[in-house]
Amino acid sequence: MVLAMAHDAGISYNRIAEACTLKPERVSQIARGTTTVIALAIVERIAGGLRIPGALLGPAAQPWEDTAVPSTGPTMEMTRKRRDLLRGALAAARTDVDHALSPGTPQDLADLEAATESYGYGYHGQQPTRVLADLVADFTPLRPLLTAPQPAPVRARLCRTAGQMAGMTAIVRHDLDSRRESRAWFATAARAAAESSDGQLHAWVLAREAMVPLDCGAPKAAAPLAERARHAAGHRPTATAKLAAAVTARAYALNHLSQQPAPRSPPPTHS
Repeated sequence: MVLAMAHDAGISYNRIAEACTLKPERVSQIARGTTTVIALAIVERIAGGLRIPGALLGPAAQPWEDTAVPSTGPTMEMTRKRRDLLRGALAAARTDVDHALSPGTPQDLADLEAATESYGYGYHGQQPTRVLADLVADFTPLRPLLTAPQPAPVRARLCRTAGQMAGMTAIVRHDLDSRRESRAWFATAARAAAESSDGQLHAWVLAREAMVPLDCGAPKAAAPLAERARHAAGHRPTATAKLAAAVTARAYALNHLSQQPAPRSPPPTHS
């Protein structure tokens, strides 16, 4: 909460990390609530870096605090804060032990899925660079989950989340005129979507990728991607299928080509 308030006040994660002698990635995770602080030493670093008196968080007084006033011993409030801090540390430790004993769905996955869903609604009036910074922060806890052994259903959910986030990253990179990086992210998104076995996500990635050459005046390059998107979307009347069909129609129209239906197999003959 304290780190999030400092960041909202305009202090960058890099500056907070430097003051607290922590890595910027760790500061970002703590501020966003994806990592729990259980070590008293880390609490003391944060208190010292942000100049928070030890009496407010539970640790001992910091060297920079005014020690001219003689100490009267720990107050009831300080004792309560220390007890709450230890209780939180024990709860976090128990959660870690439970996860180690009974592997299941990672705790961060639901939060990542919720964050990923919000990306699907666009920029929400934010600058592309801010959305990109949020994506970078969300990729940080996702990467170790992807590299660790997971049950098949959890692996599919992780790949789906990675595909959505990579697809949105590709869109943002395109909007920021980084076309080469955009293509690379679209390729990553397509691989993740294929591994997740989510045909609608795969179709969405291909359709959005096809829109890039269309916007750049290269409809011939867009047509094969659009066709693949339409094929992946299937025949159900979904929003993704409508998007794929619209992109395909636009690609053919700009190419001055007519869409020919796929040839049907001849009916079987009976002897």
